[in-house]
Amino acid sequence: MSGGVDSSVAAALLVSDGHDVTGVTMRLLADESPVDGCCSLDGARSAKRVCDALGIAHYTLEFSEQFARDVIEPYCDEYAAGRTPNPCIACNERMKFSELMRRVALQDAEYLATGHYARIVWDGAGVPWLARGVDRTKDQSYFLYRMTTQQLERTMFPLGELTKERVRELAREFGLPTAERPESQETCFVPDGNVRDFLRECRPEAFRPGAIVDATGTVVGRHEGVPGITVGQRRGLALDGPERLFVTSVDAATATVTVGTRESLAAGEVVAHDLVWRAAPGPLRVTARVRYRGPEPSGTAEVSGDTLTLRFDEPVDAPAPGQAIVCYDGDRVLGGGVIGGDA
Repeated sequence: MSGGVDSSVAAALLVSDGHDVTGVTMRLLADESPVDGCCSLDGARSAKRVCDALGIAHYTLEFSEQFARDVIEPYCDEYAAGRTPNPCIACNERMKFSELMRRVALQDAEYLATGHYARIVWDGAGVPWLARGVDRTKDQSYFLYRMTTQQLERTMFPLGELTKERVRELAREFGLPTAERPESQETCFVPDGNVRDFLRECRPEAFRPGAIVDATGTVVGRHEGVPGITVGQRRGLALDGPERLFVTSVDAATATVTVGTRESLAAGEVVAHDLVWRAAPGPLRVTARVRYRGPEPSGTAEVSGDTLTLRFDEPVDAPAPGQAIVCYDGDRVLGGGVIGGDA
């Protein structure tokens, strides 16, 4: 339980359904962290108030050292390398559905339930698959694509069939103290959502000034360091001339940022590695997302070893190295991987 409205309602629904429920909060940030919210001491206190209101036990488990090692440090490393990481995916894979699931199993818990907007569906052989939540505007299956069959067998998503609006209504009906608590939209461990300032603290050596060049190699501006600059970015670039230009690639080794027109960002093929793939190797017709908030065009997926190649019917806009590409068959998640290099 993060201390937010979603996990609070998930717990309340399970209690109302007659389950034996214990609230567990992952303490991911140290006491001195300036961040308030789901990862902080404030979040743990909020979760405790909800559990008191529901009449269930609550425990806070310490994960701050592992979170720093397995989520925050790789996040900083990726940005320093000129890539764009997704820490929520890393947290789900390395923390919630691995270490937390292991620790609650030691307490004889049968399931780990969360407030994610996602569902679990079963095929004809009785095998569970991850699927989208009913509320398409809040669906979080993209962040959960790395879940294994074994993890899905021991997981519950009580909010999967609900809309966000209905969850808020239920929180009020249950009388939960988090009913009006605002959502966190930024990376939970980055104060005020200021990624560049955070990266200056964790990777100051990566902030080497360099050139911003166009496709011909002509210098059109300067930057103070590549961390936090991402493919598709337009704002915050100090460029010469009036033309609207976007980041098309980032080379951390030479501290060079290349820019181009919006049209130059389009890619007809995306290659990904570090796969979690549960479907046939292909060729397979799918829809796919190359970012969480983005369109979901159709294409043909093919897997060879640890490499996924997705050829889209129409070019997609600005696939960023380090982000995930997640493939779907209707509502069911087939798998995905980490976008790497130029397509």
